[in-house]
Amino acid sequence: MKSKEPTATNWNLVQAFLALNRYGGYELASERENLDDSTLRRRISQLEAHFGRQLFVNSDGVWTIAPDLGSLVVSAEKMYQAANAFFNEQPTCSGDVTISIADAFGLRLEHVFSALQEKYPLISLNIITETRFANLSKDKVDIAIRLARPIHNSNSLRIRKLGDVPMNAYASPAYLEKRGQVSDQDDRSLHHLLIMKLQFPHNDHSFPYAAIDWEDLGLHGKTHTYVDSLTLLQKMCEMGRGVALLPVSFAHDNPQLKLVQKDYSNVNTELWLVSRLDLRAKWQLDLAEMLQQEISTWNT
Repeated sequence: MKSKEPTATNWNLVQAFLALNRYGGYELASERENLDDSTLRRRISQLEAHFGRQLFVNSDGVWTIAPDLGSLVVSAEKMYQAANAFFNEQPTCSGDVTISIADAFGLRLEHVFSALQEKYPLISLNIITETRFANLSKDKVDIAIRLARPIHNSNSLRIRKLGDVPMNAYASPAYLEKRGQVSDQDDRSLHHLLIMKLQFPHNDHSFPYAAIDWEDLGLHGKTHTYVDSLTLLQKMCEMGRGVALLPVSFAHDNPQLKLVQKDYSNVNTELWLVSRLDLRAKWQLDLAEMLQQEISTWNT
């Protein structure tokens, strides 16, 4: 009769079992496996207690498995082979990976994600758009790409800067022409402000975009519309709804986006990769490098 289920030291017991079966003696098995003789004997005794019977018989000084327990040797050898296969296996980059990213950046980085999957076809990406800062652990997000860097509770996170993202105030040509036609100078200087809705907790992040002051860009006005989508913000700006703080790279070669105040310098922000993974696997390193290379081209 078997005793209670063995503990987490199973593998040590199986190694002891195989060693005695292979070498036929405690002294030789202990030497070959670099074990104390007493440790080997204790482990064999534990196994015999588990199975409720003697496992080996002594024939002319050689310990051999009991004649009716050949199947036990087969099982132990399979376990040994499986363990060797496990430790010799080269991990395959495969599985589902969840990435959280603001919609507008997702659109501009889609080809990077596509290139990653061409290189690692067994990786499936679940890309979700971020209207707030997802909690990577609670929301089961593996990687976040955002304009903010965690500053608290980041011991379990891996963080890498992807690049600089300069910002400035933009409006459509139609909006600027219409504002120029306003007769009153005071009214002309008061702009319709299109603002990203950032009323979510972000005190645990360094978030320069949220701290940009319109006056630093020479602008005054009143809030016209709040949105929680960077893509929608850009679209409304292009349609002449008002002035928006947008990445300078968004305005490159875009005739529908014009600087509102040409005499004011860009305000710099940074794009970060935040991961609950260790950023040591080859595909993770490749993703970070591909993103950095792409973002480095945005401002050239």
